[in-house]
Amino acid sequence: MQLKLNSLLKKVNKEKYEKYLEYVPDFKEAKTQKFTTIVFTLIAFIILLIFAINPTLSTIAKLHKQVEDAKTFNEKLDQKVNSLSILQTKYNNLQSDLPVIYSAVPKKAEATLLMGQIQSLINQANLSLVSLQVLDVVTSETDDFSSYTFDVSARGEYENMLSFLENITSMQRIIALSNVTIKRQTENNNDILQINIRGSALFKK
Repeated sequence: MQLKLNSLLKKVNKEKYEKYLEYVPDFKEAKTQKFTTIVFTLIAFIILLIFAINPTLSTIAKLHKQVEDAKTFNEKLDQKVNSLSILQTKYNNLQSDLPVIYSAVPKKAEATLLMGQIQSLINQANLSLVSLQVLDVVTSETDDFSSYTFDVSARGEYENMLSFLENITSMQRIIALSNVTIKRQTENNNDILQINIRGSALFKK
């Protein structure tokens, strides 16, 4: 009985195996060989694409980022160029005003020039110069400017003194008047008015 059962199982297994073999392609046939070749070629092509395209895609991504960074840099550079162009235009517009600015606060003391200008204003106001001198130079330690003090005295009519004061305070050179006095003096039985001024002038160090 056991032998018959074993023979039957072998027969069934053999039949199943033969049926399974019917589905397995015969590699000896030409069509099967072509199909297999195509499949393996496609597999190899896909693997090649994966290894070849991946670095290419990575390179493309890096190049794209570099292009975007370059665009951003160019935009910022254009903004700086535009800002410099605007500053240059403003500077060119100020060119005509620069001499006035430099004369207001010169780079040197130019005390002799200032004293000559004050003496000229005294003559224009029909006053008589009594004295004109430059005193101490004061250097500031907190900023880029220094100053010196000057005294001026002149005699004449009151109206002329007012005219002189108006002219000296309207000078292009920046000066500050710290003390102004007008005194009546008597000389040879004549009343004479004398104006005494103390001021200071700024200049760059």
